[in-house]
Amino acid sequence: MHIVLIVLSPFVLITAAVLVQNVDPAQHKPDFEPYDFADTLANREYDLDSLIAIIGTNKGLPIGFEVAAAIAYSAYPQLKKVKIDMVLQPKGAPMEASMNSWSLLIPGRNNRQYRILLNDAKGSFFDPILLRSLPFDAQVGILAHELGHVVYYHELNVFKFGKWGLRYLKNEEFRATHERTTDLMPVYHGLGSQIYQYAHFVRKDSSTIPLYKKEKGFMDKYYMTDEELLEFSPWP
Repeated sequence: MHIVLIVLSPFVLITAAVLVQNVDPAQHKPDFEPYDFADTLANREYDLDSLIAIIGTNKGLPIGFEVAAAIAYSAYPQLKKVKIDMVLQPKGAPMEASMNSWSLLIPGRNNRQYRILLNDAKGSFFDPILLRSLPFDAQVGILAHELGHVVYYHELNVFKFGKWGLRYLKNEEFRATHERTTDLMPVYHGLGSQIYQYAHFVRKDSSTIPLYKKEKGFMDKYYMTDEELLEFSPWP
């Protein structure tokens, strides 16, 4: 029994340390002035090498979407030293920000490694709203949303990250607050028009209306509508 207690003690202490953490689900406006991006970024010439010089060489760019990803990265100067990869994969949620969990244990937050997983499956239920199906500005907007998650994760220590994960999975209101305020991160970083165009496209485009009708309850609970986003800026 004594040996069992010795073995279990670290797990009990870690669990207790996680449970006592106070984690705010909401995202907040950064304390710097964002770059003023144009309302429409499509149909322009971009020099990818120049964008990489701005965002740093530690950023993975998804094949076929390099420019959209680089623009989204450029809106987050606070992440320049952070290693982030964007990975196309044939499964999963349409887009999902995650962390290499082992990197949480490495001292120094800039040693953490994050991934944004992008579903690129052919003929899936999500096909109308996958990255390849979106207009260019909407691509930038949703990638900026996912990078907003990275900003949030990067501020959490290992215990707070554990508590956030538990509450996100178990508490619908916590999750809704987190996701809906993450929709404001592109707004706060100068890409409000782009996240608006994403929200509009996935609800109002003829290719997405059938999916939206099926998932309206979920989408409107956890993510801001285009009408709601309009309250934050006078986009068309």
